[in-house]
Amino acid sequence: MTSATAAAPARSDKMPSGIPFIVVNEFAERFCFYGVNAILVQYMIQFLHFGDAKAQGWQAMFKSAAYLFPLLGAMVSDIFLAKFRTIIYFSIVYVIGCTTLALGSTPTMLIVGMFLMAFGTGGIKPCVSTNVGDQFTSANQHLIERAFSYFYLSINLGSSISIYFCPQLLSDPDFGPKVAFGMPALMMALATLVFWLGRKRFAIVPAAMANPGLAPLGFIAYFLVLLAISAGIFLATNFLFALLMMLAMLAASAAICLKTPLGKALPTELQAWLVRSFTGEHLSIVMRLSFLFMFVAFFWALWDQSNGNSWTVQAQSGLMDKHLFGFLGGMFPALANYEMLPAQLQVVNGLYIIVMIPIFTFGIYPLLGKFFAVTPLRKIGMGFFITASSFVVVAWIEQRIQSGHVVSLWWQISAYGVLTAAEVLVSITCLEYAYKQAPPVMKSTIMSLFLVSTSLGNALTATVNALMVEPLQALSVETGAQTWATMAKVDDFVTGQKIDFGGDNGVKVTEIDGTVAPLAGTFLVGEIDTAGKRIRLLDKVERRDVVSSGDFVVDKADVSTYALVGPVYFLFFAGLMGAISVLFIFFAISFKERTFVREDV
Repeated sequence: MTSATAAAPARSDKMPSGIPFIVVNEFAERFCFYGVNAILVQYMIQFLHFGDAKAQGWQAMFKSAAYLFPLLGAMVSDIFLAKFRTIIYFSIVYVIGCTTLALGSTPTMLIVGMFLMAFGTGGIKPCVSTNVGDQFTSANQHLIERAFSYFYLSINLGSSISIYFCPQLLSDPDFGPKVAFGMPALMMALATLVFWLGRKRFAIVPAAMANPGLAPLGFIAYFLVLLAISAGIFLATNFLFALLMMLAMLAASAAICLKTPLGKALPTELQAWLVRSFTGEHLSIVMRLSFLFMFVAFFWALWDQSNGNSWTVQAQSGLMDKHLFGFLGGMFPALANYEMLPAQLQVVNGLYIIVMIPIFTFGIYPLLGKFFAVTPLRKIGMGFFITASSFVVVAWIEQRIQSGHVVSLWWQISAYGVLTAAEVLVSITCLEYAYKQAPPVMKSTIMSLFLVSTSLGNALTATVNALMVEPLQALSVETGAQTWATMAKVDDFVTGQKIDFGGDNGVKVTEIDGTVAPLAGTFLVGEIDTAGKRIRLLDKVERRDVVSSGDFVVDKADVSTYALVGPVYFLFFAGLMGAISVLFIFFAISFKERTFVREDV
């Protein structure tokens, strides 16, 4: 029932009593997720010796999975268990996944931990955010925007604190990966406990099935079967195509149940939920919002690269001057000597959010409102163009680094400022907009579709990182104080270009601290000997000569480079986002809005 068909109850200015528990739960859960996310790429590069593209791709696939599983969580919640039990059960899996990451030290354990963590966080995502809206009725719906602001602030406070401290723990030899991943695991356990303590204060929207029995387990098993099929498709093609096939199989399953006698074999409540959710007007709403979320997916393809992905890898360069207050010189020597870790730089996003939310809410939006109506779609459209511009800034930074110039970290901080302004316009707007546009019986499902846009965006990033890898033929490696690799051809190389080595190639590298590691991961082309068809390798971070020993085993070596060299990588995404921004203008003109809120007290 909508506000247009019933008399509105008396206005109430009291915030629902369950909101504080939701906010604290979200703070601790976001501490966990962003703490792990902040150090994943650094962990894979530093401890597992992954190449940059592989580490970025794996992290993007992890986030893509984390934002795909909201589909499962939303359906389990709406159909079988309702939000409270769904959040509790998936949170337990979440804690197990985080613990696996903390205890593991191999790529296999990393995969298991990331999968369980993605499964858990994905399962609760659509339920926690929609649970905020469920606490309100038409009597106090005017407080929804304020509650979502508290909710979003808790996200950014939790993420900011963990983004700063978890990289510090990972880099400290006294702590390392076990503590760096263990702290988020403890915070997720706390999040689960806090949410359980608030169980008597939440307004509960019942699930479609009153007594589901073992039906939820069967539903999850079917979902996992489709996921296994998609994994096979991924191995044969690429991650983005596999994800699209997964979504297509889910849509086809719903259509088969609705249009064939097979649907009659389903529980009555499940069949009724499918009919109510995916036929008639509700199907039209799903289709309209899905088109909107497809545009938003491109925003996430760019934004998530600032969140522990390509922007963090860029900041690892020794040519990125990370002494934020070096200009203070002799006045404050301790402050001038402070050097921020690359993975910690993501913390500025949360700080920007805290500052920008009130600026946009009380300053920019009212100012723009004097000239034109500031609608949600116009906010999103402006955010898209601003997103593209942020990648132009980081492309310029990458060009300077590749050319051997020192760049102040303040330039990347400025890029974060631009991107965060886009986030306020796009992400916060979409979070509230997706809830308001959804009918009461579909709040979790619509929210999960919004989150799938993040999954698609990260799948795009993972696929680009995989497809841009170009295999190379290395004929031999000369070891010693300098390391030279003889290639089949060197005509296309430029100095500063990245080159990856992997496999059991027989060569060992002596690090600056004296430790010995395999010739694995990403290096830079320091010098090109065209006549000898050789390239001299440099350490990627310090740009020093690679000191090596051993005999190169050609047959067991994996050597590759990247098609999108240096700044071209970031310009590719900037151009893609710019094109999508233009297309979005035409979409927004034709989009029709409708708002739904719960009226029963």
